[in-house]
Amino acid sequence: MTILIAEVPPIRAEDLTPQRPWTQRPKSFWFAALLGIFIPLLILGGLYATTDIAPPLLLIVFYLPLQLIGAAIAAYSTKGKHGIADSSIIVFAVGATILSAIVLGSMLVTIIVRGFEALRPSFIFQNSVYISPSTPLEYGGIGHAIVGTFLIVGIATVISVPLGIATAVYVTEVRGRAVPYVRFFVQAMSGVPSVVAGLFVLTVFILTGVLQQSALAGAIAYAILMLPTVARTAEEVLRLVPEDLRTGALALGSTRARVVLNVVLPAARTGVVTAMLLGIARVVGETAPLLLTALKNDQTVTNPISDPISALPTFIFDNVAQPYPDAVTRAWGAALVLMILVSVLFTITRFLSARKPRK
Repeated sequence: MTILIAEVPPIRAEDLTPQRPWTQRPKSFWFAALLGIFIPLLILGGLYATTDIAPPLLLIVFYLPLQLIGAAIAAYSTKGKHGIADSSIIVFAVGATILSAIVLGSMLVTIIVRGFEALRPSFIFQNSVYISPSTPLEYGGIGHAIVGTFLIVGIATVISVPLGIATAVYVTEVRGRAVPYVRFFVQAMSGVPSVVAGLFVLTVFILTGVLQQSALAGAIAYAILMLPTVARTAEEVLRLVPEDLRTGALALGSTRARVVLNVVLPAARTGVVTAMLLGIARVVGETAPLLLTALKNDQTVTNPISDPISALPTFIFDNVAQPYPDAVTRAWGAALVLMILVSVLFTITRFLSARKPRK
């Protein structure tokens, strides 16, 4: 007797259609949701057209309560009383997202529109040594402030990054008795106002005659602000390194120092670079420490220890309060350049953090 067995083709994963029953909504749900959205909008439009109430006041006092009531009625009609709380959370979450996007978009558009007028080659490469606040935009620029920003931030990076990484290695790898105290001080330093860092450098280094008001003094103030960001980010990154890599290297006879230098840090290289860039982005726009430690200088200064020096934040602070339109436009142009620099830093950070490690 011969038994025939039918050959069943294998089922491939790409042939299976995922089922998502939680995404299926009845038509009544969408109808109630649309009513809950458009009715408050219509009321808001009527109030805006017939009254003189300020738009921000209309949004907060009238539209938000109306939207909460409309969303609650729509949720109650489709899901019962259990959906009212969900609808309130959704309204607040979506409203906060839209408000943040409006504020951020308004700020970016304002900086771009007002700062683009000042952008030209002379504005990027020249300094302000022969100009006054009333000089036309065709003369002078922020070249000296760009050089000062790179000089101050570069020195601060050289100071803070090794200390931050060493702190993270001590907390995650050495795990000595002082770990709770180190974490406490790092946490406390992360909440220090920027002006306090400037006052510390002013009283400890400048008033005592150890340093002059210069790029180095400003870099020390920046390094105080960068250190907790670099240390905390690097600590979280080092914790992501698998423990098997450490135990495997130790089992082969490596010392703890060699494991850290040759195994842990190379495995966390991308995260360490991300920590450095986040620290730079944290301080690149700070003004208060530089007003106390670096002052300003209209000339291009390359010596980090002898003379006061300008940076983009201090240039903006000095020109934005001038009663001359051209000086204010220069401040907006410097703000646009600073925003571009920060955007480049965050783009690099996102690219490095999203890149997969090599196998």
